[in-house]
Amino acid sequence: MKPSRLLIQLLLAWLLLGLLAAVATILEWPRSFEIKLVFWCWFGLVALLALLDRFALHRPRLEVTRTLEPHLALGIRQRVRIRVSNREQRRQEFWLTDFPPSKLHLEGLPIRLTLEPGEHVDLRYSITPLQRGLAEFGQPCCRVLSDWKLWEKNFYYGEAQSAKIYPNYKPLFRSSFIGSDQLYLDLGLQLRQRRGEGTDFHQLRDFRVGDSLRQIDWRATARFHKPISREYQEERDQQVVFLLDCGRRMRAKDGEISHFDHALNALLISAFVALRQGDSVGLLSFAGQSRWVAPIKGRFQVSRLLDQIYDLDSSPAASDYLDVAQQLITHQPRRSLIILISSLEPQDRDDLTQAARLLSQHHLVMVASMRQQVLSDTLATEVVSIDDALRYCGVASHLQEQSAMYAQLRSDNIIVADTPPAYMHSTLINEYMALKRSGIF
Repeated sequence: MKPSRLLIQLLLAWLLLGLLAAVATILEWPRSFEIKLVFWCWFGLVALLALLDRFALHRPRLEVTRTLEPHLALGIRQRVRIRVSNREQRRQEFWLTDFPPSKLHLEGLPIRLTLEPGEHVDLRYSITPLQRGLAEFGQPCCRVLSDWKLWEKNFYYGEAQSAKIYPNYKPLFRSSFIGSDQLYLDLGLQLRQRRGEGTDFHQLRDFRVGDSLRQIDWRATARFHKPISREYQEERDQQVVFLLDCGRRMRAKDGEISHFDHALNALLISAFVALRQGDSVGLLSFAGQSRWVAPIKGRFQVSRLLDQIYDLDSSPAASDYLDVAQQLITHQPRRSLIILISSLEPQDRDDLTQAARLLSQHHLVMVASMRQQVLSDTLATEVVSIDDALRYCGVASHLQEQSAMYAQLRSDNIIVADTPPAYMHSTLINEYMALKRSGIF
């Protein structure tokens, strides 16, 4: 409980009377006694009213219910609904607010409400998640004014709730209702896939203009007395395992979103596409929190991945690629496509090369590196001073060493993708689909 603005104003007026009484006493004004009398009468009146109003203030009978989605998406503005009902036999005036965690940006509260007896109101406010993890909501609060509006007191209603803040899964939810061609178009992908060609037999169909002669099934053609073609599809029931780097380099930011959050978004979208292709998807995180999700196929695997990574974050630890390669060999003996998502530097060359060679003995390996935008910006900047020249030469040397590392990986039959964080998802999906079409995977 705390004094209201009205009570504070009355006390300030009392203090001004006290100051006036002090000046009157010092200057020996003829009406100084009357001023002192008014001063003490004012004090007594305000004190009496405040005490009576204080003891008359009680907890009003209100019902407050909050409706909150259990799953929130990072950076996506969402609505929270609160219903307030007045069960008292008189009008209630109060301020309503809520207590979401600091990782959420709140808009629309506090709000002042006036409810008649038996009346209820439904209101909504907006929250925008700023950080992944578990969001703990406290009880909604009603700040009630006393009858004479001299006191304010907070009363808490309803229940505390929690919600999980996931990476932005909204595109996946929308994509689950559209076809594959439209999904790839929405993701900005350009897949050049020839109709009817792949590695797994799919069905027999009538011959179409553009089909190759090797697609013709001669036995079926003789049986039906018309040209019949075999239609193939990409091989299914394969396994894809993501190695997610949670090391300190993934804390870098290009804009408002960290490289780690870009990596999570790319992982989820790529996993969703692989699952739609009929493959199994798994995950192993390293350099921080180590989490293993065994490869499983089916649409519910996306939900399992979300539950495992929603509270993952980058750590100050260094990335040990050889150690995680040894862990994966024990977890995943079956041949799979291994996709390492990290932010590579030239000093990782020896450790990364050993890890890639170890994995390539059993698996098909892809290394996907987040390219720092500041390096490209430096090379594109005009050189006008010695400092600019030194900076340009340093970046050029760094990129040259990085290119040599990638060349060595490619010579060991390792697939390498180096792309800005914002385009990582399209790069991964294009590489994945190219491998599916080629029959290598």
